[in-house]
Amino acid sequence: MRGRREFLRTGGAAAAALASAGVARAGQDGGATSDRRLDLPLLNAVAEVVLPPEIGEEGVRNALRDFVRWLDGFEPVAELPHPYLSSNAVRYGPADPAPMWGSQLRGLDLLATKRYGRGFASLDPATRRGILEADLAGHAPDGGLPRPAAASHVAIGLLARFYSRGMAADLAYGVRIGAQACRDIPSGAEAPAPLETGGGR
Repeated sequence: MRGRREFLRTGGAAAAALASAGVARAGQDGGATSDRRLDLPLLNAVAEVVLPPEIGEEGVRNALRDFVRWLDGFEPVAELPHPYLSSNAVRYGPADPAPMWGSQLRGLDLLATKRYGRGFASLDPATRRGILEADLAGHAPDGGLPRPAAASHVAIGLLARFYSRGMAADLAYGVRIGAQACRDIPSGAEAPAPLETGGGR
């Protein structure tokens, strides 16, 4: 049983590594990054028009840093938790989404250049939003946002990661709930503090 698990895990990881290696070669030949990291100016240009405006510029920067940190630490084809001694088949998580997302960002930039004569990041927010809406056709998730790594588009991945954090509940209620933070017993009786507008954590 263990041998089969190791084979499936290493085989899936090898496939993901080959995909990343292909992106690395493309980076050396075509100018894209070769370390599987996404183009940050392009990613920021997407984040500015898809994340909630209530979080402000600082909130966008914080969300972007969190997204990049999460993606850097993502383990492709990770074995998913399952009950001990369970006879169910071993399940694995998704492959590395970075190659696909990087390709999508480059596609947005190429489209913007062909259509407007300028790169995607240099366009005004309304124009960027229009390009994104057209590019997202066919990517709308069914039944709510997926897990970030399972998102079929980088914009959906950004949103899914943002709404998986505690700040989403804060925005919904307008107070600092801290859904993923620990509170001591005395503070449990205190009402959450109002959420400052235009900021972000």
